[in-house]
Amino acid sequence: MTYLRFLGAACAAAQAAFCAAADAPLELRFSGRILYDYTQAESDKAPLEIDGAELRAARLALAGKGKQIDFKIELETDEDGEISATDAYIDFALPGSGWTVRAGQFKTPNSLQEQVSGLFTTFSERAAFTDAFAFDRRLGIAATTMGESWTFTAGAFGGNVNDTPTSEGFALAARGTYAPVATEDLTVHLGASVRHRETDSRAPDLRYRQRPFARIAGRMISTGPVSESDVFVGLEGAVLRGPLWVSAEYGALSSHLTAGGNATFDGSSAEAGYFLGGRRTYGSGEFGRPEIDKPVTRGGPGALSISAAFDTLNLTDSGIDGGTMNTALLGLSWYPTARTRLGLSLFHADADLGTSTSGLDPAFAAGVLAGQTSDKVTGFTLRMQADF
Repeated sequence: MTYLRFLGAACAAAQAAFCAAADAPLELRFSGRILYDYTQAESDKAPLEIDGAELRAARLALAGKGKQIDFKIELETDEDGEISATDAYIDFALPGSGWTVRAGQFKTPNSLQEQVSGLFTTFSERAAFTDAFAFDRRLGIAATTMGESWTFTAGAFGGNVNDTPTSEGFALAARGTYAPVATEDLTVHLGASVRHRETDSRAPDLRYRQRPFARIAGRMISTGPVSESDVFVGLEGAVLRGPLWVSAEYGALSSHLTAGGNATFDGSSAEAGYFLGGRRTYGSGEFGRPEIDKPVTRGGPGALSISAAFDTLNLTDSGIDGGTMNTALLGLSWYPTARTRLGLSLFHADADLGTSTSGLDPAFAAGVLAGQTSDKVTGFTLRMQADF
């Protein structure tokens, strides 16, 4: 069954089921996106030189909105050409309660950067700790409630629908946000989230690892498989004032080691940016689509955003030497319209390599085996994206 046939069949089935349940017609919407990256980078010591492009993601989605029931089904392909499911869920609004229940596959409610769509992130990649601690989509059920200035979501999850049963395990997660100031000119965001995760008894142990920013490169630091369960706690904050924004996050992960005892790994991220000819938007506890004052479709120049960030990742504690990584970033993005973007991310990753070679890029693994203790990777990623 082709990609489009699958979406068409899913839409027809969902519409029939939901219309019967809600006794109301569904408003259907077809959407899609394409993200394409070009990266150049080289390391200071390891024989690593990157000069390549990749289709980061191409997605098609069908969404339906009814009186009390909404749904979304989204499929993705990438450079490898394999098709996988990203979002696939149903939302049920519980009458008179102020709560909405979501069932299906979707992201666990953790981290401000992770909740923001990949279309609206500041750089082509999120903070290092969000990937190293494996914030991802899982099959589950969650309940959400919100007011004018706050949100709260909590849920229970199994594994990702694209994984094998032996890779699943389970997770419990929750996130709350509060905007003590929310005016047209100034928004202040505060948030916190938590996640408990355990592996399936048949699955490999949990491991924590990360690339030097760009996806094309292999991993630079890694703990190897070390844990059977972990608990993440994160704090987040942001301020938007007109075209200016700043945001910061900190996350600590307590890992229950298979060999006994616990290790604590952590990471942080801070960024600031400024829009020329537009502004970043915020709502329901996350950043949204930017507003462009004069898009090119109306004879304008579009908008520019200038940004800088610094993030850290520490994977060393209690006898586990997975290394550390500090990454400095500069960004420049041009938005011809609110749905198109050409973004440049300049990065410099400085890492202590640790002692594990598990899952590392061969160039970095060879360095660790040779006794090399540190390395740096400098480069840029050019992101081209569009959505409808």
